Amino acid sequence: MKTPTKTQVYHLVILDKSGSMESIRTEAINGYNETLGSIKSTQLKFMDTQEHFVSLAAFCDCGIDMIYDMTPIKDAEKLTKEKYDPCCCTPLFDAIVKTVKTLKKKIAEVEDATVLVTIITDGYENSSKEWDSKSVSKLIEECKEEGWMFSFIGAGEDVVKVATTISITNTMVWENTSEGTKKMFDMENDARAEYCCCLEEPKYRTMSRAEKIIAKKNLSKKYYEKKQSSLGKLGSYLVSTY
Repeated sequence: MKTPTKTQVYHLVILDKSGSMESIRTEAINGYNETLGSIKSTQLKFMDTQEHFVSLAAFCDCGIDMIYDMTPIKDAEKLTKEKYDPCCCTPLFDAIVKTVKTLKKKIAEVEDATVLVTIITDGYENSSKEWDSKSVSKLIEECKEEGWMFSFIGAGEDVVKVATTISITNTMVWENTSEGTKKMFDMENDARAEYCCCLEEPKYRTMSRAEKIIAKKNLSKKYYEKKQSSLGKLGSYLVSTY
């Protein structure tokens, strides 16, 4: 039997920092800090088998601010208003391609890498200069073939349509109010925690790299679905569909 190694779990959040986010700036900061707390709890729970790293890319027309960049979760300090100051427009496509490509290159040699990418925006693409939806879709499809999980959280009625154009099927409609923002982060954190629990299935731990990719692709399809069964049964789904 193969000796299991620690799974390297990379959490990349691509967070809209355009001017319209100012009205919920405090809620966005508090929500992301709850995400950090949730990941820290997961790290403590699975400290012998998982290592968690966080990247936070806050973007607007001024550029992409990598507030965290593959930072070990134990070293990630809370997000503050000084670090997250909304302004300008929404170059969504440029932000996705640049951050995903960078992370993809950095972890290329990691043997057992799990990547969760969450995109949060209260608006739509309106100012990218380098990349279009086809470029984003192609890149995301390539990453999904390697087992990456992508989710898109957006405000408005066209969230699913927008996400579909860039090959993302895990979507959540978000009401950009104080209450809606809190609810959104709660749901996202629950889904993230359940996903990481599934990586602890004994059968998963002894899979080859190729087998794990297939298992993660199956698990990703159910990311936001409300689970009626226990985490153990969900994990059984993950391995039984391989």
